[in-house]
Amino acid sequence: MQYFDIYIDSTKGIYTYSDKNDEFEIGDNVIVPFRNIKKTGFIIRKSLKENFDFKVLNISSKVKNSLKLSEEQIKLIEWINDYYLASYDSIIKAMIPKNVKIKYNNIYCINFEKNNLLIENSTNEIIKHIISLATISYSTAKTKFKKKIIDSLVEKEFLSLEDNNIQVKIEKFFELKEENKDVFEYLYKKTFIKKKN
Repeated sequence: MQYFDIYIDSTKGIYTYSDKNDEFEIGDNVIVPFRNIKKTGFIIRKSLKENFDFKVLNISSKVKNSLKLSEEQIKLIEWINDYYLASYDSIIKAMIPKNVKIKYNNIYCINFEKNNLLIENSTNEIIKHIISLATISYSTAKTKFKKKIIDSLVEKEFLSLEDNNIQVKIEKFFELKEENKDVFEYLYKKTFIKKKN
C-alpha cells in the first residue's frame, strides 16, 4: 500500500488518499471520494507518512482517456506553490488550457469469453436488448456486404431474416466471427452501449 497527496479539482490544498493495490502513479488524473461525492484530481506526490490522525480513503480509479501530468509539470507545480505561495488550484488551472475538455465514455459490450452464460441467459431483457441492437435491414446488409455472403450466413443459420431485417442468432454469434469476421465485427460494434460521462 502507498499513500499519495492529491490535488482535488476546485479546492485550494491537497488531500491524502491511499492506493491499496499500488496501481497509481504521480501525475495520474484520478477519481476520489470527497465529501460524499466523487471528484477528480491529480496525484502530486507520494506521502511519506504511514500513520494518520484521520481516516484515509482509497483512490477510486483513474480518469479514462485523460491527461497525465509529466514529472517536469509536477516539479513546476511544486516550485510555483512553494516560491509564490500560489494555490494548487490556480497553478493547475493556468497549466491546463481552459478549452481542453476531456470527454470519455464507458462502453458496455458482450463478453464472448462467457458465451455459455450468454446463451443460458438469452431470455434476459438486457441481453435481448443488446442483441437487438445488431439488427440491420436486409437492403443495408446487401449494400455493406455482398448479397451472396448475407444469404449464405442466413442459410447456415448464423443470421436470421425476419420482416426484411437481418438479426444475429445469439447461440451462433461468437461462431460468426470464425465464419465471416467482417460481418461479425460490424454487427458486434452495433451492440456497444456508450455511457457518456
